[in-house]
Amino acid sequence: MTTSNTPIYASQARPWLKFYDQKYIDQTMPACTAFELVCRQNKNRLGETALEYYGRKFTYADFIVNVKKTAAALRAAGLKKGDIATVVSVMTPEVIYAFYAADMIGASLNLVDPRYSAEGIHDYITEVDSHLLICLNVVYDRCQQAAKRTNVERVLVVSPADSLPLHLAVGYKLTNPDKNRYKSNVIHWKDFIAQGKNQSMNAEPYDPQHACVVVHTGGTTGSPKGVMLTDDCFNSLAHEFIAQSNLFCRGQKLMNVMPPFIAYGYACGVHMPLVMGLHVVIIPNLDPDKLGALIWKHKPEHMFGVPAHYQQMAASPLLKKKKDLSFIRNYAAGGDSLPLGAELTVNEFLKAHNVEYPLAKGYGMTEVSSAATVAAGADNKPGSVGIPMVNTIIAAFEPGTDRELPIGERGELCISGPTTMKGYYNKADETAMILRRHPDGRIWVHTGDIGYLDEDGFVYLDSRIKRLIIRHDGFKVFPSMIENVVSRHPAVHQCSVVGCTDKDHVQGRLPFVYIVLKADTTAKKKQVIRELERMCAEELPEYVQPVAYKFISSMPMTPVGKVDYRQLEADISPRDY
Repeated sequence: MTTSNTPIYASQARPWLKFYDQKYIDQTMPACTAFELVCRQNKNRLGETALEYYGRKFTYADFIVNVKKTAAALRAAGLKKGDIATVVSVMTPEVIYAFYAADMIGASLNLVDPRYSAEGIHDYITEVDSHLLICLNVVYDRCQQAAKRTNVERVLVVSPADSLPLHLAVGYKLTNPDKNRYKSNVIHWKDFIAQGKNQSMNAEPYDPQHACVVVHTGGTTGSPKGVMLTDDCFNSLAHEFIAQSNLFCRGQKLMNVMPPFIAYGYACGVHMPLVMGLHVVIIPNLDPDKLGALIWKHKPEHMFGVPAHYQQMAASPLLKKKKDLSFIRNYAAGGDSLPLGAELTVNEFLKAHNVEYPLAKGYGMTEVSSAATVAAGADNKPGSVGIPMVNTIIAAFEPGTDRELPIGERGELCISGPTTMKGYYNKADETAMILRRHPDGRIWVHTGDIGYLDEDGFVYLDSRIKRLIIRHDGFKVFPSMIENVVSRHPAVHQCSVVGCTDKDHVQGRLPFVYIVLKADTTAKKKQVIRELERMCAEELPEYVQPVAYKFISSMPMTPVGKVDYRQLEADISPRDY
């Protein structure tokens, strides 16, 4: 499968570097805090828009002042260097200020999904021993329950109305009256900022070991872990994207639809665009049905989302009617696999609407600050998740070992680069399982994903190791193989392949296909199944043939917008096949 008799190894050859300008290959990472980098990059453009929130715009000068005021207020609230405050919120300007303000004073934010139960939030507060809790008013009741039997002393409550334009703030408070019964340890944002008036706004010195955030992930083993990401992680990722200079231009808009409690939301949705001098439009709680209207209203050149967002975009009745979407420069899909058929559908939509480039794609994980590959602009191959970012190395290894496989061979994808996490919070054993020093001296992140690289360095992702379907006879079935065929059927909107029990054998599993049909299809389900069986029989080996197909109205999703494969597996009934 290699291009010559001599094996070529990705970690040595790095064929993807031919796609990058030499100045980016040679770039050195800045030794400064995340906040300092944003300030440096925008010091001569302070009047330009940094953030937009429901029509209210904040310039870079406003942003810097608000971060410094928040830093002073955090000091007044007792937060100090080395402390970890827990944040339970969607994305709002206040949460962005808190991220950079905590960074300024050497503290960290523990980011928690506001949809978690009181018990779940309690566990995360306890894990990092937070004394300060920052939460959205709409989840205060759950957070107040969660804070019992913890060391939380102060609760800072943020309202979605705090940064709204005046007329919208008045309307919001009338239609969403705050009925919470607040305890005496609660402080609201406006009062919180006022209490920082006489506190120092000086920044703590840059510390390469300082973790800006703790972000929770199931990682490769499934149990929740807190990923510690440093200033260097965030800054390096921003510089990786700067190498895509032909796509990004100061002043362009980026619509941020991702939440703050995942690395993707802060790293790609906030820090990277602010370092580049972009105009970030904050969408704190995306209604997928309104995505088309939001794109048409804001006309953002850039967006980072998950595959489901772009399938929604291509199906939007509003956008289908609009002939010209040529303002789109780089809409990127990450966070989950994108079947080939879905990718081609989205690309046909973009091309028909005068968009220069196909859908950009990326691959990564929380442990590498969200992104490790990029397929953007003209450097894009259908089915691939792109080339490694300019200062990142990706190679395939014999699963679980440090033996690198030649280019073209499938193995466990491992990542080495400057965006690698500091480690899991208080989980040294699990950190050692995923971060391993190989004989080449590099630290490699073992992703738990199976894939390969081609001769140009493009990465192809087959499956999570844990999603691999192993038959009774030992044959391995990659769900992506089947999804790439099924997703090309004209009636299929979404599909997902999971393993089901093999009724005829004591062990082993078989591939089972879930399908969401397109809303406007007139095809009958039995007809679709017959056609899919024929397509799979023609294009896939015998041992990969699905055992059954099941139609559902929508895919179950995890809180971060990925297909919930565990739920799909649990929903299979013996009567389904």
